[in-house]
Amino acid sequence: MITDGVSCRGSYHEINQDCFVCKPVKNGYILVISDGMGSKKFSQFGSRAICEILLHEFEIISVPLEELDWLVYLKNCHEKWLESLKEYDITQCYSTMLVLLVQDKHLKAARLGDGFLSILVDDADYILMDQKEDYFANETDCLMAEFDEACLEVLELNFERLLGAVACSDGIEIGVMKEEEIRLFTKDFIGEYSKISANDGKKDIEGWVSSWPGMDDKTIAYMIEEVDA
Repeated sequence: MITDGVSCRGSYHEINQDCFVCKPVKNGYILVISDGMGSKKFSQFGSRAICEILLHEFEIISVPLEELDWLVYLKNCHEKWLESLKEYDITQCYSTMLVLLVQDKHLKAARLGDGFLSILVDDADYILMDQKEDYFANETDCLMAEFDEACLEVLELNFERLLGAVACSDGIEIGVMKEEEIRLFTKDFIGEYSKISANDGKKDIEGWVSSWPGMDDKTIAYMIEEVDA
């Protein structure tokens, strides 16, 4: 499995407030993207903290992923996120969360806020994304002092074959961000980059992500099943 990502700072602030993790771990894989809220002074610390905590907690789980209580796990990570940021004003650390954990033939995923996570398994593509139906375009849910599970979108499923997964922060918009556009992007992305080396693929991705239109930070992370060209 190829696991990697690319993150580029936007042009309207001095610090890249996005953070990501995508790597093998615990006989499986983890993918996380967190987008620090641009209006918050310390949001880069919030985004980094949730990535580090989700990784650490996955590394130390004592039960198989399939048996893990997903909501309890996420609540625990939120509590540790608050603890890790206690020296800061938490209202200035708000950040979003896209997370995918994979182990054996089971996966768990969650989304809080904007961006999207698209997962291609077997004959289906599962998409977690913010439809913006109840918000203005610049509003989104995020990690805050209180954990609001009603704002979470979650997915848990067993599969036979994981072809890949792609997650993007909201700095990378695909068309007008409709599910069919995300689905086609996912299939094309995984299909193309599964057939070339990981290094060549990353160089190509870095090229088009760095030139992607828009002023916001841009982050993409991906898992791709390697296949023969």
